[in-house]
Amino acid sequence: MSYFLQHRPLCLASSSPRRMDLLKKYNLKFDSYSPQINETPKKNEQAKKFVRRMASEKCRQIHQTCSNLAQDVIILAGDTIVYFNGQIMGKPETLQHARSMLSQLNGNAHKVFSGFSVLDSASGNEITDVICTKVQFKTIPPDMLEWYVSSGEPLGKAGAYSIQGHGAILVESITGSYNNVIGFPIENIIPYMAENSWISYLDKNQSGKSE
Repeated sequence: MSYFLQHRPLCLASSSPRRMDLLKKYNLKFDSYSPQINETPKKNEQAKKFVRRMASEKCRQIHQTCSNLAQDVIILAGDTIVYFNGQIMGKPETLQHARSMLSQLNGNAHKVFSGFSVLDSASGNEITDVICTKVQFKTIPPDMLEWYVSSGEPLGKAGAYSIQGHGAILVESITGSYNNVIGFPIENIIPYMAENSWISYLDKNQSGKSE
């Protein structure tokens, strides 16, 4: 059995169950806090710049406001948007809003941008990056779209769908990172944490052979 050794405390600047599950998948221990920031795009702000800024602001807001954090904590934040037809699609506030979003995406391709930011509170160093995934929707008949909307799942999801949930029936194909659509590209984050020696790889089968 193989697993990661964790050398620094970790804080997830998010209350997203999807992002929590991605970290738990690798047995990482972390605290989570929900940042309170203004998530409105600035006038003429490009999609990539917006998600990059959101991820960074979430990291820094938690760093500044949570006094009980360890001084050497690593703070991780993410932000995900759907980008279609020159517009940023966030999370629908009502079922009617979700219905409108899904009707626009139906049968079309869109992009999912996820920004992530990792802040080392001990040094103040921060890295931010943005990953893009292209998602092609099937052409779904109106009754099936209405069924999905009425399920309530679209609420709280960027673009009004959950690719790992019932929303999988909407998707014909993806190009790029699947995890990116879920919440953030864990396949980019884990290597970065290992490169900085915040975590390290250990094979349990090998751990006692040098004794």
